[in-house]
Amino acid sequence: MEFIARFIITISGNLAAMLFTAYIDHDFIVATDPQSLVRLVVILTAVNLTLRPLLAIIFSPLVSITWGFFNVVISAGILYAIDIYSNALTINGLWALIIGAHAMGLIIMLIDYSGAVIYGGGQVQ
Repeated sequence: MEFIARFIITISGNLAAMLFTAYIDHDFIVATDPQSLVRLVVILTAVNLTLRPLLAIIFSPLVSITWGFFNVVISAGILYAIDIYSNALTINGLWALIIGAHAMGLIIMLIDYSGAVIYGGGQVQ
């Protein structure tokens, strides 16, 4: 049950991050068709819940050395891969990719924080 709740929270967070990034950066283009948008967000959520932890483990030395900055590189790589394979997302330029990766990283951080508060996984004070 906890996985389903986390999946729903992550979907809503990824949707908010996509729409927010598309609003603030005109080179980050997200499909306006609701069906394509939902499909894009579900794919992004599935990748974030399955592939991102694996990449974080593989690149943990680089994340440690760069004090967490390499997480932005991981987010950018995920967004770039989704941009290549999806017609619902178009990222024009490096700055749009960096802004999108930062927005995704911020949302993921907030989701992890809210998961710690909701499920008691960590002592938040």
